[in-house]
Amino acid sequence: MSSTKASQYTTAKVLHWIAGVFIGFNLMSGWRISNFELDIKEVLIMIHSGVGLVVFTLMLVRWWWRKKNNLYTPPNWWKRPPVLLQWIFYPLLLIQPVLGFSVAMYNEYEVKAFGFIHISGLADSNPALRAMFLDFHTWLAVAIILLVLTHGADRLRGLFS
Repeated sequence: MSSTKASQYTTAKVLHWIAGVFIGFNLMSGWRISNFELDIKEVLIMIHSGVGLVVFTLMLVRWWWRKKNNLYTPPNWWKRPPVLLQWIFYPLLLIQPVLGFSVAMYNEYEVKAFGFIHISGLADSNPALRAMFLDFHTWLAVAIILLVLTHGADRLRGLFS
């Protein structure tokens, strides 16, 4: 492998782990937010929604980087479960922040990503739409967690085979 290609893969791996940390943080933090009082919940949602926007941006950058450098596209990639699993992650990790953004948009209290991106100001409060998007957001989080566990198990299996 050429040094240029090796550095492209290194960049892809760094982006992978940065995204993984942010995704892990949001998956773990999202479950507990509803248990807090409103003043604390607003701060946690501000952080959670900001990190969600970072994940969305990182996934776009990662997808662009892979496509630009033709990385991880071996022949018959759809027949290789680890590669197929990675390609399933990308759309799901782009849809998840959009669903979260939709939850915040129809929220009954103010949601500002990073404290200044006023998401809840984009639409009037709508409890029915908020509940629908929250359900989708929650179920997709469960699916992503299962995929992350599958991905981790596959990587561990690769270490021992």
